[in-house]
Amino acid sequence: MSIGKNISKLRKEKKMTQSQLADKLGVSVQAVSKWENDLCAPDIALFPTIATIFGVSIDRIFDFHIAGYGEEVEAIMRKADNSRDTYKEIEIISEGLEKYPNSPDLKVYLAFSLSMVNRFSKDENEKKNAIEKAISLCNEVVDTCGIEEKVNDALNMIRRIYVDIGNYEKALDAVDKMSADNYCDRIRGLTAIYTKKKDAAGFYEFAENNLWKLFFTMDQLLEKTAEYLFEKEEYQKALCFLSAREKLLSVFDDGCQDFYIAHKIDTCDMTARIYAKLKYKEKCLSELQNLIELAKREKNIPKVTDYRVSARNPMYFSYSDKNLFEENFVNLHIENKLKKYDSFFGEDEEYKKLKDNI
Repeated sequence: MSIGKNISKLRKEKKMTQSQLADKLGVSVQAVSKWENDLCAPDIALFPTIATIFGVSIDRIFDFHIAGYGEEVEAIMRKADNSRDTYKEIEIISEGLEKYPNSPDLKVYLAFSLSMVNRFSKDENEKKNAIEKAISLCNEVVDTCGIEEKVNDALNMIRRIYVDIGNYEKALDAVDKMSADNYCDRIRGLTAIYTKKKDAAGFYEFAENNLWKLFFTMDQLLEKTAEYLFEKEEYQKALCFLSAREKLLSVFDDGCQDFYIAHKIDTCDMTARIYAKLKYKEKCLSELQNLIELAKREKNIPKVTDYRVSARNPMYFSYSDKNLFEENFVNLHIENKLKKYDSFFGEDEEYKKLKDNI
């Protein structure tokens, strides 16, 4: 990205007009406009002031810390990794920062190494200094970097450090500042905080509520992906996703007599449809038998009036939000489901026996 485009981006992030920036710099609006349109560049003496106004390093304006020395920074971090010694890592990364003082990757790496000193050092003063420096490095990235991914990395490291020293409020604050897109690190971070706090009730409720969300999201993604592939006639790929969905559903069967049996029946039905499309009669017949067995099992499950997840599946969801419901209503008109296979099987004797045993 050009200097002009960077200035434009940073100005808009600060919600400043070209006129406001011009006033702060003592230049004309036309000058700012020319910079942002890459018609000319600011006088070199203005760069420290521009960086201060935007709260970033001068390298950020040049985009140098991303594009200019990415390979060199990676080489420094590989060298530190290969040293296999925390103090050597600190030495290598510190030297790297002397050369590339605004690299967010080096700052977060150094913060990590310093946090390890806190874990194993017996010297309380050394531990204190290491923690202070590590947090300061991460805050520099948060305050000046402007790249969401790097800021999230720094916030995740801040969270880790504060968990290590037992300051859970600041750890939670770091998680709260992470972007919504950084869902995985947010979940991992909150899990670490709850477990370290030894807040059993809070942890179980948090874990189970998020387990439900993740399960339901995966279930829907696997189902819809299989349907999409079916429509595209990519049947083998669709079968892989249906198999994964079936395994996912079965994971939670320990908690009740049959978890989400309605979805299992739908999965069997779609799998049978694919086998019919592929002209695999034996496999299709076997899948229809599975479908019928699932339907029979559902009939034998005692009818419940409480469809809350926590009531249906106490093994995994006993602490969960009481408003989470497992809508497990099954269309048991199996005869109607099988009718669509009549033309495929025709007068097949095994198929007739299967229908007779419904």
